[in-house]
Amino acid sequence: MKALWVALVVTLLAGCRAEVEPEPEPEVQLGQEQPEWQGSQPWELALGRLWDYLRWVQTLSDQVQEELLSTQVTQELTALMEETMKEVKAYKAELEEQLSPVAQETRARLSKELQAAQARLGTDMEDLRSRLAHYRNEVQAMLGQTTDELRNRLASHLRKLRKRLLRDAEDLQKRLAVYRAGAVEGAERSVSALRERLGPLVEQGRLGTATTSTLGSQPLRERAEAWGQKLRGRLEAVGARAQDRLDKMREQLEEVRAKVEEQASQMRLQAETFQARLKGWFQPLVEDLQRQWAGLVEKVQQLAVGTTPTPAASKNQ
Repeated sequence: MKALWVALVVTLLAGCRAEVEPEPEPEVQLGQEQPEWQGSQPWELALGRLWDYLRWVQTLSDQVQEELLSTQVTQELTALMEETMKEVKAYKAELEEQLSPVAQETRARLSKELQAAQARLGTDMEDLRSRLAHYRNEVQAMLGQTTDELRNRLASHLRKLRKRLLRDAEDLQKRLAVYRAGAVEGAERSVSALRERLGPLVEQGRLGTATTSTLGSQPLRERAEAWGQKLRGRLEAVGARAQDRLDKMREQLEEVRAKVEEQASQMRLQAETFQARLKGWFQPLVEDLQRQWAGLVEKVQQLAVGTTPTPAASKNQ
């Protein structure tokens, strides 16, 4: 494992010692000490381990160049990056739980800003890993040839990446501090609101306790008699109201029954009158039809008798 790390460090140190053209942007000199990363949160400690790893790489000697062909160094660096981002996400989730009392708009804005800073840090880490992998491939292709130019170019890129990592980490640290301050403020507001709501209830409970204590000083028999009288009075009042309601319901039922009988008598009389009227309408028609039918039958019989031939007439013919 250390041999693989040594391989990566060899390249970094060689590039760091190489002379490069001055950049327009102020660069940290290769001989200068990189600023130390400080923090107490888990994600800050994980980022500190990654930062220490990059600094430790610069302290190694240029001895085992052939080990650069292995991918295990990149894998170790990837593990440190993933650990850092995992701790950042865990800390962000913890703060989001604490921000539940904060207004939705404020929580959304803080979450968006924090997510952007987190994405920038992850992008820079991924860029660092890809450049190391690209450099390893180029070294493998140029094995046996001069690699000074390649090392110088990588050293320049790594200096910029280290600066970007530090800048993004500090930005993320500041935004997480704002995030946490919002969570604390929201929690304090929730506690204040809860205290305002519970204050009247606590006062009512205190008054109720005082009243109970006063009642407890009276003799038990007197309180029982007083409660019994109150209960008896309430039961009598309920019974009286129930009796009144029953009497009213009985009267209403009698009125309804009388109205129903009256309406039934009226309907019966109306039916008899209508029946008699119908009979008066149709009786003359029935008698007339009977007379017409009798006359028709009589005519048919006469016609039948008149058309029947005699026996003598039949013989002559």
